[in-house]
Amino acid sequence: MEKVLFLDACVRDHRSRTKKLCDTYIEQFMEAHPDAVLETVTLRRGTVQTHTEEKLAERDEYVRQKDFDQPMFDLARQYQEADYIIIGTPYWDLSFAAVLKVYIENIMVPDLTFKAVNDGFIGLCRGKKMIYITTAGGAIGNKNYGYDYMCAIAEMTGIGQTQCIKADMLDIEGCDADVIMAEAEKEIRAMFQV
Repeated sequence: MEKVLFLDACVRDHRSRTKKLCDTYIEQFMEAHPDAVLETVTLRRGTVQTHTEEKLAERDEYVRQKDFDQPMFDLARQYQEADYIIIGTPYWDLSFAAVLKVYIENIMVPDLTFKAVNDGFIGLCRGKKMIYITTAGGAIGNKNYGYDYMCAIAEMTGIGQTQCIKADMLDIEGCDADVIMAEAEKEIRAMFQV
């Protein structure tokens, strides 16, 4: 049974155009993989907290002891065990919503999601693919630094394949956001056609 992890960083929730594309992708994915189990982490609801000096000291001690059963590692274990990771986040300030960065800081755990070696890192996650879904009011162009960052995280944690799905220019005068969104949803559905 495959595990699918949806990281929902769509801050506007039901008004989010990114969430709309995520819903379309997840619906198509689950139809194509009926035995898969979907787990969702909704990041805008206080699921992750920034690190403090005290929290880091506690975490470092657990890592030193290889005691990864502690609740502070729940998100890291969930990420480590996922076969597919779907990330939904708006394109903000050349990157993504800040809550996604806080999540990443919580799941990057030495000897659980990655191992540091002399010449870099060895990924310890079983993920097959990371899918990054984003929307933007303006043009993303070649400055999709959020996706670039998540590609580096995927590589560091051992996830070999990444894909970006985006719809941009949604708030530009003269562009029809409904048409752009419909085209993006059509492209998503086409990915799952046999």
